[in-house]
Amino acid sequence: MIAFPKAQRLVIEACAPLEAETVALGDALGRALAVDAIAEEALVPFARSAMDGYAVFSGDLVPLPRTLPVVGSVFAAPGGGVHVPGTALAIATGAALPVGCDAVLPFEDVVFADGAIRVERPVTPGDAVFPPGDDARAGETLARRGNVVTSAMLGILAAAGYPRVSVYRRPVVTIVCSGDELVPVEARPGNGQIRNSNAPMLAAAIATFGGVVREVVTIADDRARLTDALERALDASDLVVTTGGASMGERDYVKAAAAALGVTFAFERVALRPAKPTAFGKRGATALAVLPGNPAAAFVALHEFVGPAVRALCGCAEVLPPRLGVTLEGSIHSKPGRHFAAFAELLATDKGLVARPLGNQCSSLTRTAAEACGFIVVPPGAAAYEDGERVDFDVVDWSKLQTASNRVAVRLGSNSLRA
Repeated sequence: MIAFPKAQRLVIEACAPLEAETVALGDALGRALAVDAIAEEALVPFARSAMDGYAVFSGDLVPLPRTLPVVGSVFAAPGGGVHVPGTALAIATGAALPVGCDAVLPFEDVVFADGAIRVERPVTPGDAVFPPGDDARAGETLARRGNVVTSAMLGILAAAGYPRVSVYRRPVVTIVCSGDELVPVEARPGNGQIRNSNAPMLAAAIATFGGVVREVVTIADDRARLTDALERALDASDLVVTTGGASMGERDYVKAAAAALGVTFAFERVALRPAKPTAFGKRGATALAVLPGNPAAAFVALHEFVGPAVRALCGCAEVLPPRLGVTLEGSIHSKPGRHFAAFAELLATDKGLVARPLGNQCSSLTRTAAEACGFIVVPPGAAAYEDGERVDFDVVDWSKLQTASNRVAVRLGSNSLRA
């Protein structure tokens, strides 16, 4: 059984970024850049007015007070005005500063009457002016390789003249869920049956990580059918993710079937509760992540191993869940010999971030994952962590962060846990 941090490291090392491809800027959202984006010219390459007002030459305003006739207008449009000594030009925000002007007087700072402005306060060159290159200088790095393109980044790349960008290819992922007990979501389960909740959870999360889900397959606990499904998935995917059949029971066929198909495992068990049966391996360039069937255990393995794998294949610079140091509310006990990922709420308080463990940590539940913002990650040992102590917290879903205005949380039981 391998230690949790080492298992994560092996997953990431095995998942090198896929090849780069060039896409239209509008198709780059959520993709990782394959090369640095550099400003080829200053942004913006000319001085601009920062206010609606009057463009002037500061040397015309000595001594004060002075009255300057307004001889025209300049708007944020192609072209621009030219300064006539001893005059002012009305100017709109964002308009190019007229040649010969070096400052802008906001409307509210002057008195306009009879076609002229009266200036009574000192004016300094550069007042209310955006200088050339205030957004970026020529040659400056705007975004680095591995950065994920966001809506804000689309804006700066568009401003810099990038109609197309080089990004890493998204990994193609196949999901294989195994279990005699599984029925479709729309079915009414009979005695001993459950709806396949793992399939939609995995597919949605993998898409959020950046992967492209090729197919979701549900297979009964039949070695031959499972082997056939795995072989087809390995042939057609960059990553295959399985749930169920991962432990050591009589019908837990996944690891043996994968090994028979040529998968070499980096590890077959992890010292992590509740995701101990998790395994990871490769056949050629294709990676395989074997997850437990119990929903909560699958959810932990999904975010601590599959998420990093997908992000690494996508070329993302940051692949692990965000880990924060937070204050514990309640108590929690470590587990000898393994890390403990405890589902928890995260609260934003006036004293900082506070993690509150959810009461029922049973690995077979689905509701715990739905309520959690992430996991309190407790290292191996025999320690007891009490109210007010600092703990590590891996964020899974920022939308679950509770603030003073939305703190109407569902309580699933006591806030004290024992692993």
